[in-house]
Amino acid sequence: MKHDKSHEETNETPAHDAGAETESKAREQLLRAKADFENTKKRLEREKSEAIKYANEKLLEEILPIVDNLDRAMSSLSEGHDPEKVQEGLKIAQEELHQVLEQHGVEVVKAVGQEFDPNIHEAVAVVQSEDQKEGTIVDEVQRGYRLNGRLVRPSRVRIVQNQKEG
Repeated sequence: MKHDKSHEETNETPAHDAGAETESKAREQLLRAKADFENTKKRLEREKSEAIKYANEKLLEEILPIVDNLDRAMSSLSEGHDPEKVQEGLKIAQEELHQVLEQHGVEVVKAVGQEFDPNIHEAVAVVQSEDQKEGTIVDEVQRGYRLNGRLVRPSRVRIVQNQKEG
């Protein structure tokens, strides 16, 4: 009977060893997968950080020549060049800058002649005008801009507000 019991033990031992070995392999695979995941996560965070850090590089490459033109225009004025010619150059640089901004999703918020909208306009002054409807924007103090549809800065405006006679 002793012999049978030891036979049972030997039958259980190889099965038990195989189960432990399978469990050990599974644990090792799990640890490797976890390490791979952590390494991938760190790499993606590093890449995201780099992408954010240099996200504006293309925009800057397009704006820098315009900055150079503005610098040259300022130098031309101090060197005594014809102010009208310098003004023409400044206007061209301004147009180039607006084109670059548009290409990057920046658009000007329409203001003058529009009805005041507190979501996109900021009233900085009111004027009286019997010729225009109350709430109409008559002047823009500072342009407003959107970036890909999102308001970056509201237009600062003067609006019509007629006093009511009571």
